[in-house]
Amino acid sequence: MTMRTIPLGGDPSQWGPIDVEQHKKSAAAAPEVLEIGPVPEGLVWVLSHVACEDETTAFTKVRVGIADSLSFRPLEEQDPGIADELYTIPEPIIVPEGKYLRAQFTGTTSGDMLALYINGHWLRRG
Repeated sequence: MTMRTIPLGGDPSQWGPIDVEQHKKSAAAAPEVLEIGPVPEGLVWVLSHVACEDETTAFTKVRVGIADSLSFRPLEEQDPGIADELYTIPEPIIVPEGKYLRAQFTGTTSGDMLALYINGHWLRRG
């Protein structure tokens, strides 16, 4: 895939902001997934800020990566160990068209409040 860099102030039809958050209350003491996507056809997401948290329970492991209907490719993993601790991804994440950004929480309990936040921009593939 070839990506073209669009400087700020470039053609606004070629890029735009992304600012999304998703929240979920866990249903049981089982792994939970939050996903944002899929990336629309012809676009690529460049996510400069990705953060997730279990606002309720300590010792929840978080894996963040790229997913589609058949697979999940984790890019980062952390076991924060403290409830209500925001876990941020240190590097930008590029999500290609048709894919999702997925946060997979392990160690949740019933009623945990989970959150996924993303900021960045989308680019038209050129």
